[in-house]
Amino acid sequence: MADEVALVTGGATGIGAEVCRQLAASGARVALCDVNERDGRQHAAAIGATFIPCDVTRYDAFADAVATCESTLGVPTFVHLNAGIMTVPTGDAFLAIEAVSLEQYRRIMGVNLDGVFHGVKLLLPRMRVKGGAITITASIAGLGVLPIDPLYATTKYGLIGFGRSVAAANASGNVRINVLCPGVVDTGIVPDAFRTGAHGPMPPAVMAAEAVDLLRNGANGEVRVKLRDREAFAVGPTDLGA
Repeated sequence: MADEVALVTGGATGIGAEVCRQLAASGARVALCDVNERDGRQHAAAIGATFIPCDVTRYDAFADAVATCESTLGVPTFVHLNAGIMTVPTGDAFLAIEAVSLEQYRRIMGVNLDGVFHGVKLLLPRMRVKGGAITITASIAGLGVLPIDPLYATTKYGLIGFGRSVAAANASGNVRINVLCPGVVDTGIVPDAFRTGAHGPMPPAVMAAEAVDLLRNGANGEVRVKLRDREAFAVGPTDLGA
């Protein structure tokens, strides 16, 4: 495990924080990347990771984070592109689509979609010699409907298609690309309405274990779903052959 390097975006809290914890516990050298410097530095110090500030919406900032990771830890073996937000901040009322501002639209697209594109563009070519895996956090919202936040669902549909397509385009290489679709997880972005009832939230550590397994063992192009009361399962391409 000594030569394993992991880079995790959105690593300061939630699923990403637990992924960092589990990878560090297994002996990997972990680059915990986040815009949340307070929680990120504290968590990195607690688990023996290296905190690297990173705004995934800015290509130059992401490039700087990757360069820092390479110079201090090495080229990543594992990358978890996990940073994500909903359209409105936690605790705010959700908006009808016509009430969403252009700033809010661009922000969620920047974090959820641009951040993953930036990560894959920067890291995939660097990882090809060493080999490894890139896991993208999407959501079950990308496989169904989410009336309270159509833009969040849109980004997650996009990530599933992006991950599958890039995986297929790179099938002959030695970097596996796959996608994790969590059900409701007890993180800071989960709306209060989703915290009760039959589909209440799972602990972040449960989803982190699936992310780590995808990084270590997941198939190229795999899209894995994990719900609270079911074993994880893979979903295949559509009947249209996509």
